[in-house]
Amino acid sequence: MRKWAAIIPCVLFWPLLGQFHQTVPVVPEGLQTNEPSIAIDPKYPAFQVLGSNTSHFFISRNGGQSWESKLLNPKEGFYGDPVTLISQEGHIYLTHLSKTEGKKWPSHFDRIVFQGSTDGGKTFYSSSMGFAEGKMQDKPWISLDENKRSAYKDRIYITWTEFDSYGSPNPKDSSRIKCAFSDDLGKSFSDPITISDISGNAVDGDYTLEGANLTIGKKGELYCVWAGKNKIWLDVSRDGGKTWGTDKEIGEQPNGWNIEQLSGIERANSMPFVQMNENGCLIVVYGHDKSGTQDIYSILSRDQGVTWSPEVQVNPNEISPTDQYMPHMCEDRKTGDIYGTYYTRRFSKNNIFIDVVVVPFKKGKWGQEFRVTKKSITPPGEDVFFGDYIGVAAERKNIRVAFTYTDDLRGIPSVKVALLNKKIVCKPKPSEYPAFLSSVLRAKQKDVVLHAELPGSTSAIVEIYRSKVLVYKNVYAKLNQRVIEDIIPVSKLGRGFFEVKVKAGPNKLQSDFFIER
Repeated sequence: MRKWAAIIPCVLFWPLLGQFHQTVPVVPEGLQTNEPSIAIDPKYPAFQVLGSNTSHFFISRNGGQSWESKLLNPKEGFYGDPVTLISQEGHIYLTHLSKTEGKKWPSHFDRIVFQGSTDGGKTFYSSSMGFAEGKMQDKPWISLDENKRSAYKDRIYITWTEFDSYGSPNPKDSSRIKCAFSDDLGKSFSDPITISDISGNAVDGDYTLEGANLTIGKKGELYCVWAGKNKIWLDVSRDGGKTWGTDKEIGEQPNGWNIEQLSGIERANSMPFVQMNENGCLIVVYGHDKSGTQDIYSILSRDQGVTWSPEVQVNPNEISPTDQYMPHMCEDRKTGDIYGTYYTRRFSKNNIFIDVVVVPFKKGKWGQEFRVTKKSITPPGEDVFFGDYIGVAAERKNIRVAFTYTDDLRGIPSVKVALLNKKIVCKPKPSEYPAFLSSVLRAKQKDVVLHAELPGSTSAIVEIYRSKVLVYKNVYAKLNQRVIEDIIPVSKLGRGFFEVKVKAGPNKLQSDFFIER
């Protein structure tokens, strides 16, 4: 709820023009959450798990069509940044921040927590790593060596950032990349090893070292990437994470990974993710604003990280520049297929409303975007945290994208999962998506934005009524892209309850909003 206004859209007529993939709400109605991480059982894809910020965990036994909440309460506490994984044996692995009893934020995330289950999520055990008095441990990621030729098969790796003092601007405080591993299903972990040769600052910004994650080669070699100091970094270990080489700059990241200038959300990021495909090619995705807007880029190495290709832009070039951010990537362990996903605003004429796309990687290059969201996401506002990452998983040609959206009725962030498969993503039908109308009141800009997509329509009329009196009208005699987006200053509308009506051929849409100043 904004301090001075609220907006509650309600589409009364939504004609379906064909059959589409499902997008399923995960969390109970009204629960605020974000930063979803999803995993699929590689042998039994109907079984899936999902963690989301700050301490929510869910299980699906029917392919993601419905989700049950699971309360996890480890002795180390559970606070944010959950990352999930399911092994070939069906073991559930989860890592996240701690919430140490008796400590306040941010000092309570003073270690990284691991949880595991070997009975399908009925019971969980926990362990921790990285505790160092006075320091904070943040942003963990989990990886598992399942390579038959590896001397370290079944070893679990956790990578993360250690802060001397979280958020500190003091130049004496710094950040570094850490790693620990386990050979007993995560019941205990090695002492942490520092991967990074250089340190970043401790501000939790562009010059902080953040976003460490790794991929594993067929002989167990580890390739770890992270962001910091406006660059993408790589380091390699060939002895199971005991020792590491020299940090290598493999990509530029102009203006860094931390994105705070996006309208409509508190902040975002474009930290890197790395995957090695079945041909031994290393693929890294990340984002930056070299061109003036945020875009997604990728680099490749075909010689185990020795040399790297020039970066290529993953998202399409647009005539009207829009923002793309927060990429992620996964591999289908059965087929070897790679999929990337990210948030995009390219379906919004004024770079306001948010969508999610997934992109296949095939024959050494990125393919065509597939639009995951059937209705654009309403930006929740600059005072609302939307999360630091998006989730994607693929197994046996099943693909799941877990993303944050805005609950329009309450204006809070929540989580949905898109139920996809390889055929849907790689060979999409040309069917048009259903019509919809979204509205958002932007407190900072003091305006109302109407966004409608109107397939099958060549013209449209937009009307806004207050107490049945027409206060705004816009006629689109010709629609080229079947999309309209009106920005209306609040000063032209005043206060009160408003009805929006859009008439466009077979599409008749309506939403309501309320302005109180």
